[in-house]
Amino acid sequence: MDARWWIRSALVAPVALVGAVIVGPGCGSDAETNPPLECVGEQCDLECPDGDPLCQATCSKGADCDLDCQGAECELECQSKSVCDADCTLTGNCQADCQGQSTCNVDCEGASGCSLDCAGGSECNTNCATDCGGGCNGNSTCNVTCTEGCELGCTGNAVCSVTCKTSCFICCDGSAECTLTCSEAETTECDVDGTKVLVCGRDCPTSAAECDYGDATDGTGGAGGGLPM
Repeated sequence: MDARWWIRSALVAPVALVGAVIVGPGCGSDAETNPPLECVGEQCDLECPDGDPLCQATCSKGADCDLDCQGAECELECQSKSVCDADCTLTGNCQADCQGQSTCNVDCEGASGCSLDCAGGSECNTNCATDCGGGCNGNSTCNVTCTEGCELGCTGNAVCSVTCKTSCFICCDGSAECTLTCSEAETTECDVDGTKVLVCGRDCPTSAAECDYGDATDGTGGAGGGLPM
């Protein structure tokens, strides 16, 4: 009897151990995160989960998206002729990647740290208090409105404008058309390593490396960086 008991124990123990390995990690895990919000080809009112520190959303195929970021930092991808509106007024720090002839409107009024990557003939508009910017390339149109400390990189055939009170600049590369309007400071044009830069209320950049143009592609395989915040 003792011999049979030892044999049964030797067979059952490894099975129990394997079961513990498979089941164990799934119990009480804190690693779960909320899945990205998504809207495809329809009208969507998207709301970031309460208490989520980072909220990701994707709108595509002609979608019409209204994204309420609540208290989260948002990352929005707007693609393929979609229209995307993001409310980032509570926390700021929203990043919008707008491509494929889409329209992106980022409302960061009273907050800071909002930026855009705009490409592929898209239209991007950002309204914020401070430290906003981004990159605009291809045949896109970009408008940034802020109080101070805003920056925009404009390249390709893009049309860009920055409207602020003071301490802003816009880098204008390639065949881009750029306008800087400052209500409390004079606008100056600089040549920085062959790049046209418009500034107001601050010194000209010391290097063209301070000009970034977003991470989004322009639809032709080109890409740039993103303006440092």
